[in-house]
Amino acid sequence: MIAITGLIGSGKSLVADIVRGEGFEVLDADALAHELYKEDAELRRKIAENFGKEALNESGINRKYIADLVFCDEQKLKLLESIVHPVLQSEIEKRNPPFIEAAVLHKWPEFSKKMQEIWIVEADEDARRQRLLRKGLTEGDVERRMQTQKPLRVESGERRLENNGTEAECRDEVLQVLGRHIPKGIKRNVLLKKYCTFKIGGFAKFFAEPESVEEILELLDWCRKFKIAYFILGGGSNVLFSDKGFDGLVIKIGKNFIAGKSLHSVIQEAAAHGLGGIEKLQGIPGTIGGAIYMNAGAHSQQISDCIKNVTSIAQNGELITRTKEQCEFSYRSSIFKKSGQSLNPVNRGSDNDEIILFAEFDFIPVSEEIINKNRKEVLAWRKEKQPLQYPNAGSIFKNPASHLSAGALIDACGLKGSAVGDAQVSELHANFIVNRGEATAKDVKALMKKIIDEVQKNHDVALEPEIICVPF
Repeated sequence: MIAITGLIGSGKSLVADIVRGEGFEVLDADALAHELYKEDAELRRKIAENFGKEALNESGINRKYIADLVFCDEQKLKLLESIVHPVLQSEIEKRNPPFIEAAVLHKWPEFSKKMQEIWIVEADEDARRQRLLRKGLTEGDVERRMQTQKPLRVESGERRLENNGTEAECRDEVLQVLGRHIPKGIKRNVLLKKYCTFKIGGFAKFFAEPESVEEILELLDWCRKFKIAYFILGGGSNVLFSDKGFDGLVIKIGKNFIAGKSLHSVIQEAAAHGLGGIEKLQGIPGTIGGAIYMNAGAHSQQISDCIKNVTSIAQNGELITRTKEQCEFSYRSSIFKKSGQSLNPVNRGSDNDEIILFAEFDFIPVSEEIINKNRKEVLAWRKEKQPLQYPNAGSIFKNPASHLSAGALIDACGLKGSAVGDAQVSELHANFIVNRGEATAKDVKALMKKIIDEVQKNHDVALEPEIICVPF
């Protein structure tokens, strides 16, 4: 989060829009002050006592009345600041922004010391004068404001953002400042449809593929400090990204971690040593981490059958190793999916968030002949029963308890072949939605809603999605 305030007419709104466009939350100190005028009765009482009842209205404060008063009298401006600033400071401290651009808040030196960096939005006098005139103020009002609200100076350490040039020049300067606060290795505006099997999705503001535990911790620390949402991505085989993309950081766990290895490669390696137990999961296109997270399964086998322990990393850097029993595996779920924030796969840095990194297995000794037979049978079944020729995300809905499978329920509603745009219920398997070419997330969600409504109406069964929609 970046807290922003500035001189009236300095262009802070332009800077705020650029910062938001780059994926950062903005705390606009002036906007926050106006929220306080409306919500804080004690603050309104003090303003009315010092400036008269005319200073208040149904929105909390009569901005024009106050402006006309304070910008013709420097003492009244200081009086207003003495009433508002302590309350404003308290509210901003609750939000704890990691660094701040400020033309006001540095008046409290102790508060400024908490900031990583201070940078000031400030245009020269001519640029400010023109901006104020464009807002509809009279020349007299502008001159009074220019005289009363003079640029403030801070002690050494501040950086000035002289944004009185073109919008493009201002953008370049803002990006240069923000760049100093973005960890190395982060890519910008990465197309997410390339990283999921559905081949659907817009751009991620930030994207990273860490290669070590230390790099993961740096990324998590950055997200926590700047209140940036993040999403952990494996193989992208069970994910539907929004057409608008993801306004945060996507952290892709790669092959440097067991969790980032494909399920196929682990099954294959185990088979080469005469070890089985999860070979019927052959053909599921996800990673080990994703498979553990949702306890992937097929043909009466699930990955938890052969799990010995799982190691994850917490926000504080602690590596946590759990036994199979402690992982609380159940149908398409685990402790990692059930716990706290993990119910929402888009995180904002909760201390409870964990990322699966490693796992140990207790495979079952099986003859190579039986393992290969099982693998071939499963792959042949998938080829016959599943629409592998089209991009998809596997089973869309969980199988409801004590009922027919989700696919059978959908088929019984006569929904095979139903389509919204280029998203279609597969003719081969009713629990698959396929992308026939240019399907959007909006198409898929509309088709999912149609399926849910029809199954509820015809069978009185509430289907629950198995895929993860991002944002949640």
